[in-house]
Amino acid sequence: MVSPQFFDLVNYSFCSAVSQFLGPEKAVELFRYMGRTHYEELKKRNLIKSDGKPMEVLESIARYLERSGYMERIEIQRLSENEAIVDMYGVSVLESSVRLTQENKQPSHIMTNTMFAALEELGYDAELIDLLFETDKNHVREKWILRKK
Repeated sequence: MVSPQFFDLVNYSFCSAVSQFLGPEKAVELFRYMGRTHYEELKKRNLIKSDGKPMEVLESIARYLERSGYMERIEIQRLSENEAIVDMYGVSVLESSVRLTQENKQPSHIMTNTMFAALEELGYDAELIDLLFETDKNHVREKWILRKK
């Protein structure tokens, strides 16, 4: 088992190097592509449910991320068929993501980019609205609004 502290440090080192080497715009592009690759591998290995309605697929990815230890818990409270409040607890890369943002570097946002890839495949995109950011409690809340392309 890999410790969350080790993973957070590796995440910081990787994202920092990518941001410095490629620049911010290309780093975002690379991390978006990484999410697509991650999503394809999850499907190939039957680790998630990839068919169905968008919210069901996002739930499946969330459960995988919990099982993998990437986050302790992800709660998706559906407000409607295309809107949800997403609460993330025990984010393994929270410290590195905050530091990268403060340094004007790009975090990988692997959960977000993996979910974006799933939505893209289903013909959707998403708008994210930051609602709460409690670093001391390791809790992040966002509102997701899904739109058919």
